[in-house]
Amino acid sequence: MAEHRKDRSLFQLIDKKKFDALVEKWGVDAGVRTLSTAELVDGLLNCLTLKLGSLREAEAVLGVRRSTLSDAMKERCSGFFQELCDVVLLDIRGRTNDRKVKRAVRELLAVDSSEIDVHGSMFDIPAWAKKRGEGNKAAGKLHVAWNVDGGWVEDFSVTGGRKHDSPAAKKLSLASGKTYVFDRAYNDYAFWALILQAGSHFVTRLRLCAAYKRLQARVLAEAGDRDGVLFDEVFSPGAEVAPKYRETIRLARFRRVIYRDPETKRVFHFLSSDPTLTALQIAAVYKRRWAVELLFRWLKGHLGLRRLPMKNRNAIEVLLAVAVLLQLLLRLKQIIENYGGTLWQLLRAIRAAHHRKALSGGGSAAGQRGRAPPAAALTRRAS
Repeated sequence: MAEHRKDRSLFQLIDKKKFDALVEKWGVDAGVRTLSTAELVDGLLNCLTLKLGSLREAEAVLGVRRSTLSDAMKERCSGFFQELCDVVLLDIRGRTNDRKVKRAVRELLAVDSSEIDVHGSMFDIPAWAKKRGEGNKAAGKLHVAWNVDGGWVEDFSVTGGRKHDSPAAKKLSLASGKTYVFDRAYNDYAFWALILQAGSHFVTRLRLCAAYKRLQARVLAEAGDRDGVLFDEVFSPGAEVAPKYRETIRLARFRRVIYRDPETKRVFHFLSSDPTLTALQIAAVYKRRWAVELLFRWLKGHLGLRRLPMKNRNAIEVLLAVAVLLQLLLRLKQIIENYGGTLWQLLRAIRAAHHRKALSGGGSAAGQRGRAPPAAALTRRAS
């Protein structure tokens, strides 16, 4: 890969006309005298790329006062940053839709959430306070729909840590022609019905109630030492379905599968709305759900999102939206340059390029404004 392509800023991958139109639409630069939204986005992308852990470190590297950066994150509407992610996602889709990708099943989207610790001052907000017994601590949640086949975040939202997964998932944009896969936290007929109404299917794992435990005991007794698919039947929901979803659920043809993993010997109760999948395919689809767990590990490990120092809800939403934006831009760069390595290898190469610029006196966004970041501030955060 050519050196100039390696060093190209991720921010420059965003279509300038679309970015400016979005700035105008949301009015995020209205009355702004210092630190434009373009500078803010570029700066935050650099903060996450370099894995800076505090506003003090960001001040040292970017040459922007931490009070200015903090105020900008509190005041610029987080909706702008979420829509900016949509702009990049559309660019990715436009570059990949014409590619022939072999898939055993329709495009797979894994839905899940991950808790992220935030500043303790958020404890006073009920939805953000951690459970009793954990002290005056607070947490937020990042809810995502992860495109397992494409390797990008399809949709996301940010809530307080006390928000249950299922209600938050109902606010995700559900697409047609997909297969959604999720765990037992989303056992909600309303969510299932919304997926079906969108023209998609799902695979999930059922919670074990008393009746299911009795069924499992009977199936295991009959199976003996046999592994794999132990039970496969058409499933009909009970009468607890809400009236407005009852007809959708009634018309669906659900499959319930009991499966014992040959390696771990764990027993799983799966449910799917897709009549074209075999029992083994249902088990295989659910196994691929693990990809979204790896995404959360990637975000927390490589971008330093285990704990956020922000004391404001909008600032937290802005930073997490920029984290998603960074993942999308890395994937876009990977596609544009036909990069053969992993996203982590690409991120590491970009991070190294930042360090080389600092050591040679080039600087980053801050340097372009006449304030080159000190080399020591960059190198102490080297991966």
